[in-house]
Amino acid sequence: MIRRLVPTVSLPIMASLLVLLMGLSLSVGSTPTTVDDAYSAAFAYEESSDPQFVLRQIRLPRTLLAAIVGASLATSGAIMQGVTRNDLAGPTIMGLSGGGTFCLLIGLLLLPDVGFNQAIWLSFLGAGLGYLAVCSVAFLSRGGMTSIRLALAGAVVSVLLGAITHGLTIYFSLHDEMLYWTVGGIANVSWPQVYTALIPAVPGIAAALLLSPSVTLLSLGEEVAGGLGQRTLLVRGGATLSVLLLTGGAIAVAGPVGFVGVMTPHIARSFVGFDYRRIIPLAAVAGAALTVAADIASRSLIRGQEIPLGLFTSMIGATFFVALARKRGSHRGGQR
Repeated sequence: MIRRLVPTVSLPIMASLLVLLMGLSLSVGSTPTTVDDAYSAAFAYEESSDPQFVLRQIRLPRTLLAAIVGASLATSGAIMQGVTRNDLAGPTIMGLSGGGTFCLLIGLLLLPDVGFNQAIWLSFLGAGLGYLAVCSVAFLSRGGMTSIRLALAGAVVSVLLGAITHGLTIYFSLHDEMLYWTVGGIANVSWPQVYTALIPAVPGIAAALLLSPSVTLLSLGEEVAGGLGQRTLLVRGGATLSVLLLTGGAIAVAGPVGFVGVMTPHIARSFVGFDYRRIIPLAAVAGAALTVAADIASRSLIRGQEIPLGLFTSMIGATFFVALARKRGSHRGGQR
């Protein structure tokens, strides 16, 4: 009975957790605030009030941006894992984050005054080129493209793009300009970044939800999906466009926030099974909750200092991969 209820109640419970974390995020900071301050900031805003200003102009946009970035990356990761049938797929692993950051660097070299609107287009282009490079390397490898070769190609391309990006950053002395987009973070954000992030996030998540039934069938195999009447090439094209929108937008406003897109689909599948009509919305909410929680921790663990969000999520992701590897190893050992 309880197992049957878990898929149904998972989304409301995760959404409630997200709301609680967002409330906690609004209360965390060096400036003390109260519930009355929050109410006044929402309904009777006075810019001269420091607590109200901090809540409305600093903490609220930061919290919302963390949620948008987390939901975008998680949805992107879920789509990629379903379409490629590879549970290690994600924006960080598959070259999208590295490609987006690399193109942002090239943009800074050619156009020193790159704004967030231009950054989004550069991120789209870079994410697409990065993913194309990964697919090309996997396809040209001996034995053709498989899920394992795709993951290995993604790791190779990501490391290569990261090395080139860091090398060019040092050579052209662009450390200060690139710091925001190389370590990943949402410090000192304002409302324009929130609006910018929403532009690709809304259509990207909407497209992912519309494609979710087809992604479920595609995750069962190309032949199964085709036999059930799916236009697999069209589904893959729509899924790729959704992934580029979501990943490009997230990188443009927050840099490479690592491993959120890999971890959260696993969390969602553990609760709702393998139906992407359930996985995608739950992964989106879980990704938002995870990123908001990571942002809270990144600015709370060390007093007076802040750990970049991308570094913090990467540390969580490394722990997750160790646990996943141990689980797979024990599963294979049991099969023997």
